[in-house]
Amino acid sequence: MSEKKERDDPSDFGGIGFVGMAFTLAVVALGRPWETLKELFGLVRRLGRRVLRLVLVPFRLAALIVWSRRSDRRPSFEDYLHGGGEDRDPS
Repeated sequence: MSEKKERDDPSDFGGIGFVGMAFTLAVVALGRPWETLKELFGLVRRLGRRVLRLVLVPFRLAALIVWSRRSDRRPSFEDYLHGGGEDRDPS
């Protein structure tokens, strides 16, 4: 029984090399330029949204922290000690 050898060629794409795959892709893209441009713009838009979301994550996290600390600002024990309340008698 002969052993089946696996191909270790990283540029093997279904029996076509990387150069052949790139050439085929270029021929198809040049054959339908408007569809190619439409798909490229869609790809750029999706990648741009993903990058923008990743860039905005730290700012959103900081805004969430600031908002959560501001929204629940009840008087603390220190506020009562330092006399910051309106209901205290000045005399």
